[in-house]
Amino acid sequence: MFGRHGEAPMPVLAAASASDCFAMTMEAARIALKYMTPVLLLSDGYIGQASEPWRIPKISELPDLEANFATDIEEFGPYRRDPKTLRRMWAIPGFQGMEHRIGGLEKEDGSGNVSHDSANHEKMVRLRQEKVDGIANDIPEAVVEGDSEGETLLLSWGSTYGAARTAFEKLKANGTPISFLHLRYLNPFPKNLGDVLKRFNRIIVPELNSGHLQWMLQAKFLKPITGIHKIQGRPFKSVELVDKITSILTEKEVTV
Repeated sequence: MFGRHGEAPMPVLAAASASDCFAMTMEAARIALKYMTPVLLLSDGYIGQASEPWRIPKISELPDLEANFATDIEEFGPYRRDPKTLRRMWAIPGFQGMEHRIGGLEKEDGSGNVSHDSANHEKMVRLRQEKVDGIANDIPEAVVEGDSEGETLLLSWGSTYGAARTAFEKLKANGTPISFLHLRYLNPFPKNLGDVLKRFNRIIVPELNSGHLQWMLQAKFLKPITGIHKIQGRPFKSVELVDKITSILTEKEVTV
């Protein structure tokens, strides 16, 4: 989320499983091409070393990853932005009449000239953030499994998906009033996420870190989030999550 120097906002996605890596890679490429922005796709060692059955999709089922190359020399402006997506025009490298300056240094808005101006830098950062925020209108809304509102929502992301969903199913089968939501889009969040969180009294987020998503959700939506944290280089087991969630719901003290 904040890993690049100089504050350069970009979309962040996270695969849920080994097979999900294919779909999320396609989605990352779709967003990158449509909005002309780098996209960060998160995975981890657990997903990288996992295996599962996967049906090879038909070409006709795959999304159309359209390049949207500029073709009209008269209308071409390399730093002109589409007013809807804020994407810039994309010329085939070396195409006659569409030559322009590229490189890693920040450019002046509109002209493409290298700029070290502080006000221009702030403007460009805000433009990038506005572009990322707008992507929320082009991704799926968050879908809750189980009751759409109630006492407890178990919310997972990344490779915690398998253990968390299995824990949800076990708790639900035992009569525990709990719902489940898995996030694949971390920046921006699905546009309905705030409304979903408001409908539950308690949100529980299991993470294989010290609580990164927990902090982000609390900061953005100003709602207390209960975290289950594990930083041992090992994944969660579903029985482990069942025990910890049960302890939380019965208000017993639990080390997380």
